Amino acid sequence: MKIPKTLYSLRSNLIFVGGLTIFVMLFAITYTPNYGISEEATSLSDMLRSSELVMEWYRHQGLCLPICCAIVLGATALSRALLLLTTRTARLREGEYLLWQVAEVIATGLFCNLFLSLYLHINYFENIPPVILIYISVAVYPYAFYWLLAERMDRDLRIAEAQRTIVRLRQHNDQEENGTLRFVDDKGNVKLIVSAEHVICIESAGNYVTILYENAGRLIRYSLRNTLKGIEELCDSHRLVRCHRSWFINLGRVRLLRKAPDGVYAEMDAEGVNDIPVSKSYSAEVMQRFAERK
Repeated sequence: MKIPKTLYSLRSNLIFVGGLTIFVMLFAITYTPNYGISEEATSLSDMLRSSELVMEWYRHQGLCLPICCAIVLGATALSRALLLLTTRTARLREGEYLLWQVAEVIATGLFCNLFLSLYLHINYFENIPPVILIYISVAVYPYAFYWLLAERMDRDLRIAEAQRTIVRLRQHNDQEENGTLRFVDDKGNVKLIVSAEHVICIESAGNYVTILYENAGRLIRYSLRNTLKGIEELCDSHRLVRCHRSWFINLGRVRLLRKAPDGVYAEMDAEGVNDIPVSKSYSAEVMQRFAERK
């Protein structure tokens, strides 16, 4: 069983720590378990030791409850912080994550038992089993709910990613069928829809690309927050070829390739567009594809 990615996010762990503390507080306010031991039975020495903690808790609940909840909050938050730091480079396996949770619950119970033993003057070691048992009985619900919720969120994320992939594939197919380019920004949002045959060239400008295209006989420059690498696959599918580390050109709009003393240049068929340089690393491919164009 794969560990949900949501369990490793800071936000989800903060919510879990807060939710666990609130649940423990509400549970202790509404119900304090005594495991079938009544106060009348405390005359028996063997039952006195096991019931002593419950009886003292009832008498001092107003102070013990908030302090124990604070211990739960602090111990669980520290454990989760260590978990996030430990898993920054390598994720835990299923068994390791389960052991971490068990150790987290036991350690929190031991801290609570230490406080109760000091405050209520109860033997620390004799009361380890009942305190751990009580805390496990309470904490099992939020831990199980947290895991199930993380599983659900992780599944929803996978479904959403699959749906986005399907949409991208459909858009890609639509673009190939009707020759339309849908340029997206670095966040995947469609910002420009233009016919492939109207695109003349694309130039890199730092974190932006400038798309030069024709619209009703006019030249239009559109700046898009993306990189040439980010739109490379889209361009390659519509005869827009990379001719320079900073340029893509539309081979269908190239009038001729001119060889000059300082290199090769592409002359475009649109008026007012300067010749575009073709670097040595791309010149062979550009010339071959230009010669093979229909």
